[in-house]
Parts: sequence; C-alpha cells; structure tokens
Amino acid sequence: MTQPILEHDSVAFQAARNAENQLWADFNLKPKARWFKLPPDDLRVRVLEFGHGDPVLIIPGNTGDPYPFAPLLPQLAGYHLFVLARPGGGLSDGFDHEQVDVHQFAVDLIGQIMDKLDLKSAPIIAHSMGAHWATWFALAHPERVDQLILLGNPGRMLMTKTPGMLKMAMMPGLGQWFMKRQIPKSAKRAWGPLHRMGTDPVAVSKLPQSFAACVYAFDHLPNYAVSTLSLLRSMNSEKNHNGLGEDQLRHLSVPTTLIWGTNDALARPELGQEIAAVVQHGELVTINGAGHEPWIDDPEKVGTIIRLKLKDSRLRAELSRR
Repeated sequence: MTQPILEHDSVAFQAARNAENQLWADFNLKPKARWFKLPPDDLRVRVLEFGHGDPVLIIPGNTGDPYPFAPLLPQLAGYHLFVLARPGGGLSDGFDHEQVDVHQFAVDLIGQIMDKLDLKSAPIIAHSMGAHWATWFALAHPERVDQLILLGNPGRMLMTKTPGMLKMAMMPGLGQWFMKRQIPKSAKRAWGPLHRMGTDPVAVSKLPQSFAACVYAFDHLPNYAVSTLSLLRSMNSEKNHNGLGEDQLRHLSVPTTLIWGTNDALARPELGQEIAAVVQHGELVTINGAGHEPWIDDPEKVGTIIRLKLKDSRLRAELSRR
C-alpha cells in the first residue's frame, strides 16, 4: 500500500499552514502541533493541542481539517483539547481510503493516537464523518470513551439512501466534476461550501476572512481530491457495508449526545432523534437555523451544551473512583 505523501516544503503546504496560523491568531488561539508517524508506512499524522485541563479528543469531519473548529475552541477554555487531523486533511499526509478497510483503519487510528497522547480514556467530540469514525471506536473500545458528543449529521448512521449531493461523487466519470464544483476557484468564493451545508449567511458573514483563506488553501492541497472522493466512495458505497445500522448502534453503551442543526443539508434532525432513541444513552439537542457545522452558526450555544456534557463526564469519572 502506497499512500499519497504531502510534501512539507511545497508551496501548497506553506500556503495552507500560513492561512491556518492567521485563523488561529484571529481567534486568539495558540496551538502546539505534534506529529506522529503511524505504521506500517510511516504515515504522518498531525495533532493540534490547545489549552490545559481535563483532556478531550476532537475528531473533525470531511477529510479531517481542524480549522473549522476555530469558532468553537475558545468556548472550551479550561480543557486540554487534542484535535486530530485525520489522514487526508489538516496537513496530515494524503490518504486513499479505498486502499484500506476503512472501519478497521478508523478504529486503529484513534487507538494509536490516544496511545501516543497517553490518553487511557477521554470524551470525544466529533463532527460528521469523524463522528462516524468515533462511534466505530466507541463500539470497539467503550472503556476508552468517556462520552461521545457528535456534531452535525454523524456520517452514515441509519441512512438507507445516499444524500443526493454525494451520489455524484460515486458515479463513474462524475467524481472529478463533483470535486471541481466543490473546490472554490478563489478565496472570495470559499464561503460556498458553508452555504451549501446549510450555514446561516449571517453567521458566515461574521467569520474572519482567514476562515475563507483556509477553505481555499486546504481544498487546494494536492491530495484533497483523492482523499475526499475515496472517503465518500468508501463510506457511501453499499458494497462496503460501512454504514452503521440499528443492530450495531444498539450496542453503543457510552453516553452519546447529538448536536444537530435544523438546516443540516445532509439530513434532518428527525434522523438524529431516531439515532438517539436507538443507542443506550442517547440525547438529541437541536440548534435552530444552524447547518451541518452548528457551532459556526451559534458557537456560544454549542459551547455551553458541550461544557455541560463535559462536566457530567468529569462527575461520572469522580464517582467511579470513589
């Protein structure tokens, strides 16, 4: 297996890193970057570390870019946040998901990263496809997950049909056309993906220009297309059986909170209610008018919900030690 390497001395890498650094500065964030090489091919994976306090692991959606969390992270002050840049995004090496068993890779990846970070267990906050991967890990290793906080439609759970906007990516000959439509042609057009995911235009207008610069720079990294298309095909192809159905979700024993925007373009909150009803300790919280990244629409409200849930997790941990 040969995965696409991201050259750190390339112009594209430097442009993405510079855009991201400016975004962190705009939100008064000072991350520490940690790099790990994972077997069997020394895949380079980046983790960004923020703050101090009880540890929390954050797993981004899409192909794994951490930068969209910039509006949310200041709301989680007082915690030691570890944001995993999944292979394929976030300046980690590129990744062709069709070369691996994605389910097993996801479980192994999260476990290896937690080991390297010396996290015996931790709450996990995850978005979209990252939420799907986090749920796989919680099913395999519930003793390592204090709780799940899943943002937006969590990948492919209880979904019997592929969302229309994703079907194009899976059709022969249409994948590249799909990617051309998704990748902005300039930073001025980089707000398009947020609008398509249901984010309120008023919320988008409040974001700094450095956010748009990140969208443009990270979407133009050389491995973005292969990472994205292979992920969508692997996760949404019926022959791969990577969806999470009712029989699997009934075994999910860790406390699980779904935070779902009412305008999420990938699925309605009613699906979230079904998921919350199936898992053993599930709860759905909706964010009115928010899209697929609900913390961008209302970072204060989403942050408040998460802080309350993290306090519950801390209390359970303290009680278990008595």
